[in-house]
Amino acid sequence: MNQKDKSFPQWEFLAYNVVKKNLVCGRFALGPLKKGQGQLISSTLRKTLFNAIECTCFTHVKFRHSRATNVLQNIYGVKESISEILDNLNQIKLKRKFRSDLGDLQGPLYASIDLQGPRSVRAKDIKCPPGIVILNKTQVIVTLTDNVRFFAELTIETNSADSLPPRRLETRFPPEDGYAIDAVFTPVQKFSESIHLQDFENENLQTEMLFLEISTDGRVTPYDALLKASEKVITLFLSFYAGEKKGTYSDL
Repeated sequence: MNQKDKSFPQWEFLAYNVVKKNLVCGRFALGPLKKGQGQLISSTLRKTLFNAIECTCFTHVKFRHSRATNVLQNIYGVKESISEILDNLNQIKLKRKFRSDLGDLQGPLYASIDLQGPRSVRAKDIKCPPGIVILNKTQVIVTLTDNVRFFAELTIETNSADSLPPRRLETRFPPEDGYAIDAVFTPVQKFSESIHLQDFENENLQTEMLFLEISTDGRVTPYDALLKASEKVITLFLSFYAGEKKGTYSDL
């Protein structure tokens, strides 16, 4: 970094790595910063990344012609219990792709499965609406052990962890109304930071360099997660500026 740029912090994208299935890691650097700013920025980003980043999940499923009466029983001709099917559906990772011709995809949207057994039903067999992509297509959902028709309607929603209503302790829907899926709206899996002090030659000036490592499950890239978290923090602080411009605080 040259002399004239040293007082203005700049982001740098250092590395991008697919660590394993459903785990993507990105490394970033920001600097130079004044002493103490690195910890302030990382603490703010940590909270925002884990709680305010939106992602897309299956949230509800309804089975047609099911003979099961509760989550512990089986559907006729299906190897897995309702509880196991809900867990399998919860393992499926969805990604929402923006398309200008589709408008707002906040949802709810709907997908479906309609297949005849005997066979294994996987995530790739789900018919999703435009703009919704399944990342782990080989995820098993059910195993049909007999010559039966399996039909399921799935609800898709986009949300963030801090926007969810209080969590249900148990699924109490009757079978005809379907079953709630315990969706996890937290695409960021890991966040770590390190702060390094820098001294400029021939100057009595000490600054910080902030290094961040962000890991996601693939529904959102580490770069997009960082960008969205930064936008949310900026928007929050701009609300104070907007209030002052309107005279909200000037008369106090």
